[in-house]
Parts: sequence; structure tokens; C-alpha cells
Amino acid sequence: MSILSVQNLSCTQGIKTLFENISFGIEPGDKIALIGVNGSGKTTLLSHITTCNTDKNPSIVTKQNLKITHLAQLPTFNPEDTILDHLFKSETPTAKAIRAYHLCIEKLETETSPAINKEFEAATAQMDLHQAWDYESRVTSILNELNIHHLSQKMDTLSGGMIKKIGLAQVFFEETDLLILDEPTNHLDIDTINWLENTLKRMQGTLLMVTHDRYFLDKICTKIIEIDQQKLFTYNGNYQVFLEQKDLRYAIQQKEDQSLQSVLRVELEWLKRGPKARSTKQKARKDRIAEMVSRNTYTEDTILELGVSGRRLGKKILELKDITKKFDDKTVISKFTYTFKQGEKIGILGPNGAGKTTLLNIITERIQPDSGTVDVGVNTVFGYFDQHSISFDLNMSVLEHVKLFGEHITLHDGTLLSAAKLLERFLFPSSSLKTKIGKLSGGERRRLHMVCMLLSNPNFLLFDEPTNDLDITTLSVLEDFLLHFAGCVIVISHDRYFMDRVVDQLLIFKDQGHVTHFWGGYTDYIDTLKEMAKIPTQKSLPTTPRTSQSKDPKELKKIEKEIEQLEKEIKTLNNYLGTGAHSPEDYAKTGKQLKELSNQLEQKFARWEELA
Repeated sequence: MSILSVQNLSCTQGIKTLFENISFGIEPGDKIALIGVNGSGKTTLLSHITTCNTDKNPSIVTKQNLKITHLAQLPTFNPEDTILDHLFKSETPTAKAIRAYHLCIEKLETETSPAINKEFEAATAQMDLHQAWDYESRVTSILNELNIHHLSQKMDTLSGGMIKKIGLAQVFFEETDLLILDEPTNHLDIDTINWLENTLKRMQGTLLMVTHDRYFLDKICTKIIEIDQQKLFTYNGNYQVFLEQKDLRYAIQQKEDQSLQSVLRVELEWLKRGPKARSTKQKARKDRIAEMVSRNTYTEDTILELGVSGRRLGKKILELKDITKKFDDKTVISKFTYTFKQGEKIGILGPNGAGKTTLLNIITERIQPDSGTVDVGVNTVFGYFDQHSISFDLNMSVLEHVKLFGEHITLHDGTLLSAAKLLERFLFPSSSLKTKIGKLSGGERRRLHMVCMLLSNPNFLLFDEPTNDLDITTLSVLEDFLLHFAGCVIVISHDRYFMDRVVDQLLIFKDQGHVTHFWGGYTDYIDTLKEMAKIPTQKSLPTTPRTSQSKDPKELKKIEKEIEQLEKEIKTLNNYLGTGAHSPEDYAKTGKQLKELSNQLEQKFARWEELA
């Protein structure tokens, strides 16, 4: 039995129809992803469902007393609130008791006095009174898992990633019937995304979410619903099943449309005949023609085939030498040196605040390094797609704005593509080109920002979290574009799927501003780390006690030599991995060799202990 049912729900925005007469149900335990291009109405649909208990929408029916918990794309907060105030905004006795208890804990970490001790005793008494300890234990566990500490910090001092983590903590504090998440992975680092992924896998409740993270979709979802052509389509299965079923749906639809087009041609020829050739009794036939003409025909997602010819890069592209940058006492980049080569596609990994965006800002001279040199080639032209969209005149149309950046772009085959055609390839249909920018969704504005950047004809592209606010279709378009782009690319992204498809090497930001180089994509790197973690730490061979009598002195001596040889081989392979100058296939092969050698070493040590 459904816990929530949507029947014949329609929604328009101005003159634009988002969806029309859509219907679906949510069953207990469903883990559903809602997908569709930006501007198709995903967030609007979530809003209708979230507020259905208060707005009493006749198209949405829920089971009695259904509890819905919602995390918006951009969590709202009072900038003057502390983290503690925000987490326990509720004025229930339990929330007040937990808020007072955590406040006392923080005070006791920095000072002690009879007054504070008395305050703490009163807080614990309130916790006892309201039986809040189990709830508090759950809260503390989630905060620790998400690395949320220092609860006295003001909300307006926090990064976007930390604000998102606090929002996630809140929605997991209490049990709910239906959890709704809108782009939950935006602004999160990879460790937090992994935590969220594992938490949602274990969750027994019902989930409805919008996300562009395709690995996330594939591992969590049991059902996908898609808004496409103002209709809603349901697919039972994960993201891989969705791709297969959608491809089949388009193939069937294409055949139907081809048949329709044949009929339409005949009908249009009849309609073009003179009045005498047509009878006034043919009104039904004309109505049928009008219906066929206005029908939504096969509109498979346009895949970008832009191999931009662009400006040629010179012999020197970009050289960074001994780049160092500090903020206060924190070093985010320390003596980093790198020479960029033609066609390199590099991904940057590291926790929030590690210095990734700082490096891109130094490269594009938005900020200056404390020391070191940035030497940019004379033919190098940067295109920087940062986390903040360019400023827009909201009263200007899409096409008017784009033409400020260029009238056309040249493709790899020399073809000149107009700004309007470029917009179409980036999923702005011709009917939308006169739309005012103020009417666009956040994702559509990001997509427009990308088109404007490409029209500047750069040959070195820098992307800082490009997947935030972009839909899956646009990401596929961008990925295909970057795979055919002849210039250099640097990408900062927490989207594992995007990184695996686009980049062939990584720069890893670590503590104290150190940056290491790795050949391969995100999954190659994680697999290598897993293999290296299985390798036992180097053991020094114990000296055989003189009083010990070995069972077989010859075998003992032989094993000691074998252990020494295995340790040398493992060290050699580790050094090989550390050079960062090999293909992903080489890393995979080396990882397997390390695993085999480490297993052999463990066996040899076990036998040595028996003999010694």
C-alpha cells in the first residue's frame, strides 16, 4: 500500500509547462531518485510533496499522519545562530535539554568553576527528566561521524560543505516516514559522500531524492522516476537499469514517430490543396492533423559533438615553480612545481579547505602566491568555470546575454556554429532563447554560464565543482565535450563518476600543503589505496634466541632469505607506484602484484614463527 500517491498533478511556471497530469506512488521502503534536465520541475515537485500535509493539494494523497523530513538544496539558517542553536531550533523540552547539555560540555572543555559544575548538574537532571539520553547518544554519534565539532561557531562563518553536513545531521537525528533530499551531495567532500551512501544503504525507511551523482544512484536506488517532455516515466531498478530501459523507450518512440511522420506528410499534402479539393466535412481530419503537428515527437537528449578547434597552445603552456600559499598560519600549498603539457586532463582531490580552489585562483592570477612563479604561455587562454555563476541581467533574454560573449564558435572541422545553435546543443531549445534569465532555474543559469565561457574560445579549461546544480544529461554533454577537447583541462570535483570519465591523472592535496601526483582516475586511485592498505607494515626480522631450538635450521635460514627478498620486492613496487609516471593499467597490475607478495610475506612470517 502506498504511503503517498500523486494523481494527475500539473504545474506551470509563467507560460512554461513543467509537467502535466503526472501520476506515481511511493511504497514503504522505496528508495527513489527523481531525475530530469534542469528546469523540468524536479525541485518544484519535491516542494509540492514536502508541503502536501499543510497545503492540502488534492492531487497528492498520503497515509494518515505521514511524517516527511526534507533537506533543501540550500539549507536556510539564521546567520547569527550557532551550530548548536541551529541543530536544536525546536523548542520542545527534549531539544532544550540537549541544547543546554551540549553548551555545558563545551564550557567545561575550556574552564571549570563551581557555577559551571552546578549548571552541568542541572543540565544532566533535565536530560534524566525528559529521558533524552538515547536521543542525545544518537545525535552525538552522527555529529562525530560527520566531524561536526565546536558547536559554538556562528553559522555564517561556515563553508557551504559544512552547512550541508549540518543539514544532513539534522535530518538523520529523528525517525521519519519519508526522507526527501534535494541534491544532497552538492558541496560535500568524498568522505562525507561515502558516509551518506552507506547511511542510506542501511536506512530502513523510504527515500525520495534528486541527485546528479550517478555512482550514488546506482548503489542506492531501487526505482527511478524521470520528468521528460512534461511527462513522468518510472523505471524499476538502479541507474544502469534506467539507462537500458530509457534507451529502449526512445527506440520504440522513434519508430512510432517515424510512422507518424509518414502519415503526417500525406495529411499535410491534403491540407495544402485548394479549397475546392477539400470538403467542409473534413473538420475532424484537420483536427487530427493539428493534434499530430503539436504532438511531442521523439526528442532524445541532444549529445554535444563539439570538438572546438579553439586557439592553438604554444610550446610553453603553463609552468608552476615552487608555489607556496598560506592563509594566516595554515599552509595550503607548499613548494608545488608542475609543468603542464598538451592535452592533459587533470583531476584535483582533497578535503574541503585543502587549497584546491586556491591553486586555480593562483593559475588564473585572481590571487598571488606568497612565493614561487607562475609562467603562462603567450598563447594560453583560460576558461574558468568556478562555483559561482557570472552575474546576470535577469531582464535580458538567454540569447541576448550569450551574444555579449560571442556570435559564434568554430568547431574542430572548421564549421561555424552560431550562438543560438550552441545553446541548442547545450539543451536550450529554440523556444527558450527569448526566455528572460530571471525565469531560469539555478541549474539552467549554470548551464548558460558554461556556454558563455566556451564562446570565449579558451584552450585551457578550469572547472571548480562543475557538477553542482547540473543535471545528469548536461553532465553527459559536458563529459563528451571534454573527452574531445584538444586543450588542457583541470577539474576539481567530488563527483566520482565525472572524474572517472574525464581525467587521466590526479593531483592529491594532503596535509601541510603537500601535493602528490597520481596517474589514473578516481577509482584507480582508491583501488590502489586499498591494495596498499592490505600490505603489512615493514616488520623487522626478530633475532632467533640462542636458547631456541628450531625444528629445521636449513628451512629457517631459507625462509629468512625469502622474507628479505619479498620485502625488497615490495619496496621496489612501492617506489614504482610513488613515481606517478605510469598508466592506470600499470597501476592495476602493480596493485595485484603487491597483494600477492604481501600474502606470501604473511605466510613466510607465520612459518618463520613456527620454526624459530
